[in-house]
Amino acid sequence: MKGHHIASGFLWSGMVEHVLRVIRLTVAVLLVAAPASAWAGLVNDVPSCYAATHIAPPAKPYAHLIYILMDQTVKLPPALEQSAVNNALRMLKPGTKFVIAEFSAFSQGHFLQVVHTGIVEKPLAPSRIGSTSMVAARHLNVCLGMQYGFARKMVATSMASIMESSTSSLDQSDIMMAMKTVAPAIARDPAAQKVLFAITDGLENSSVTTFYGNGTVRVINPAVEMGKAIRNHLIGNFGGASVYVLGGAVMPPAATGTLAARNGYRDPQALINLKDFWRQYFAKSDGKLMEFGEPALVEPVAYPETH
Repeated sequence: MKGHHIASGFLWSGMVEHVLRVIRLTVAVLLVAAPASAWAGLVNDVPSCYAATHIAPPAKPYAHLIYILMDQTVKLPPALEQSAVNNALRMLKPGTKFVIAEFSAFSQGHFLQVVHTGIVEKPLAPSRIGSTSMVAARHLNVCLGMQYGFARKMVATSMASIMESSTSSLDQSDIMMAMKTVAPAIARDPAAQKVLFAITDGLENSSVTTFYGNGTVRVINPAVEMGKAIRNHLIGNFGGASVYVLGGAVMPPAATGTLAARNGYRDPQALINLKDFWRQYFAKSDGKLMEFGEPALVEPVAYPETH
């Protein structure tokens, strides 16, 4: 009888391992095939582990939103590129929705588009463990581990690809229009904690206004520029989201002009006024500018604290 129990135990263990291998293979195939969808970016590009394991998903699959908005007119130094990716990856945790979008000017073949959207699902709630089979729960945990790695790779490779194709040679940069365009999606999202992570120099150069002068950053008047934004209906509604900007006023050295401009020098007053403008802009747009990197962030991107 004892031998029978031991044999049964080995048989059961073997069956479980076989099922786990099958589900690993199934999930791997799903994850590899996921980005090929014609709707990539507009729907969840990360396959659901709850669907794969036939377990009912949580009523609220995520509580955090990280919206990564990338300016194609900005060419970052390698150190800042790595900082951008590192900050984005830090925000991925169970129960997180991420969106990656890119923009430049609304012309020149470059336009705002969502590249990827994905959800890193929450693990099974403790209250549901007792009503879920141990085998199904184990399958789910295996899948969630693979899903997390897949999501991280999607974010890192997508951001690297966008930054690699970015160029500072484009003449126009409709930053405020891009901000206004993505704001409703952020405001409507049901996530309890929302962050807009904007990778941009913040230097508007559109038909509305320009923050450049003599080949470098000019000293703008924040109040005057805010007036232009309001008159041209470029104020959005971010639904109380926290905002982090990486790359503020970064620009290649000027080809002409003063020695300071050719060395890439930026007037401290120009930086102060630029930061003040964006602080006012986001406050008017129901967003909170937490950090404006000039160009690097002093504090890492983080979700707002809950009390």
